[in-house]
Amino acid sequence: MTKSKIDALKETRLRRFLVVKFGSLGDIVHCLPSVAQLRNAFPEAEIDWLIERKNKVVVELSGLNVRIIPIDTYQWRNSPGIGSAKEIAELVWALSTDGYDCTIDFQGLLKSAFFAYLSGAPVRIGWERDFLRESVSRFFYTEVVTPKRVHIIDQQMELLNPLGIDPNWETEVRLKAGAAARRSVEKKLAGLTDYIVINPGGNWATKIWEPERYGELALRLMNEGHQVVVTWGPGEEELGRRLLRAAGRGSREIATTLEELVALCETARLFVGGDTGPMHFAAAVGTPIVAIFGPTSSDRNGPFRREDIVVERRLSCRPCYERERCPLEHWQCILDITVDHVLEACRKRLLLADARPTLQPAK
Repeated sequence: MTKSKIDALKETRLRRFLVVKFGSLGDIVHCLPSVAQLRNAFPEAEIDWLIERKNKVVVELSGLNVRIIPIDTYQWRNSPGIGSAKEIAELVWALSTDGYDCTIDFQGLLKSAFFAYLSGAPVRIGWERDFLRESVSRFFYTEVVTPKRVHIIDQQMELLNPLGIDPNWETEVRLKAGAAARRSVEKKLAGLTDYIVINPGGNWATKIWEPERYGELALRLMNEGHQVVVTWGPGEEELGRRLLRAAGRGSREIATTLEELVALCETARLFVGGDTGPMHFAAAVGTPIVAIFGPTSSDRNGPFRREDIVVERRLSCRPCYERERCPLEHWQCILDITVDHVLEACRKRLLLADARPTLQPAK
């Protein structure tokens, strides 16, 4: 489609958009700046977001002016039945009759591309074949983009190019906790301030830095006079217990909802963790970060601020993106990261944070 045709569509037809991005939590955070730019370019348009129900809280906490369409593909796959079939049929009917002018597939999977197609939008934007995890998705797009930048936030911004939107690389969308979540976290902290949050989760087995190393890190940070708060996600309780045993007495264990995690990060001095949703939440809050990266690429998925620090080994086998096991069976990308490496990164990041004005929680 030529630029003149796109311009004509902008003037006459582009009034309803569908954004397709299911998850995970970190993926949703990375998509927020692009949707914010779309909203800025089309302030009067209706923008709907097709998203996994479990991840919709991220969009809600962003404050973006969009309508959320929650779906549950996990339930569809694992609990098929009349109820799921009815829900799918209703969604397909709604998508095809809602009169979308443009659909943008930020996910790049076959299922997301197919939903983009079902929307019936005359303009359907996605990535070129070589940049899709499932290349057959390409057949469902009318416009394709070959990304020229590396970070996933940048790449998703480039999907706006066919609409004549020049990506603003400085666009930032901060997550903001509500008053109730802030009060809840304040109560759980019981007066604790100036604390460092450590999250030992990894989601993938290959991303997990040993919780005993996190525990030693927590102990050494406390010995240097810092307060430490430990938190984790569902199913990661054992990681947290192992960390706390290694850290000994002094660290504070705080369980949170996702919104309370945002509130916890809003007043933290530092967040330490791996390439997981909580780390990306902290980045979207504006918390200083030290991130530990193993099999994934920090160039593509790392924290976006220049001041934040990634601790990693630059090995020839990285990134492999293997979830369960090291293909070469040495696990060096994660095992070779020592407590000394991460502690030194924490010291540096704290110094950088102390040299800048303190970030206040977004109102």
